[in-house]
Amino acid sequence: ADIALVGSTGTGTCMCPTTERDLADGIGPAVALQRAGSPLSLGSDSHAVIDLLEEARAMELDERLRSRTRGHWTAAALLRAATADGHAALGWDGAGRLEPGALADFTTIALDSVRTAGPQPRLAAETAVFAASAADVRHTVVGGRQVVRDGQHATVPDVPQALADSIAALRG
Repeated sequence: ADIALVGSTGTGTCMCPTTERDLADGIGPAVALQRAGSPLSLGSDSHAVIDLLEEARAMELDERLRSRTRGHWTAAALLRAATADGHAALGWDGAGRLEPGALADFTTIALDSVRTAGPQPRLAAETAVFAASAADVRHTVVGGRQVVRDGQHATVPDVPQALADSIAALRG
């Protein structure tokens, strides 16, 4: 079983909690921004962590640390910030829904890995946000084209080597 993550459209503020943590910049003002009416979106601009599920988890867990209370965002709200509101912040009106004419961008998360197995299907969103990681991505479709199939990139046979080669080329 998988859960599908799909985005939508609008505007908002992009938060990257793991980057702020890595840079020792502190916990971002997500609650204040949301109270001011800004939709929140999550991104990843880190060189150390490229995991949108970890960004979603970090948003809630960082705020728990600051406030010493739980439940600032539901798992559904965090998934929306990582998907629909991210598309919205980019101004992609043709994204964020699975219907004819839309971009057909989505990812499925395995609900049967060692991190995600066990919870009832009705808790799929909570499982994705609070247990899953990028390692649990099973399939990714971009623009209607499958780029990750069964956890493997469909067009780049050795992703780590391709990344190392790209970094080396940039260094000269």
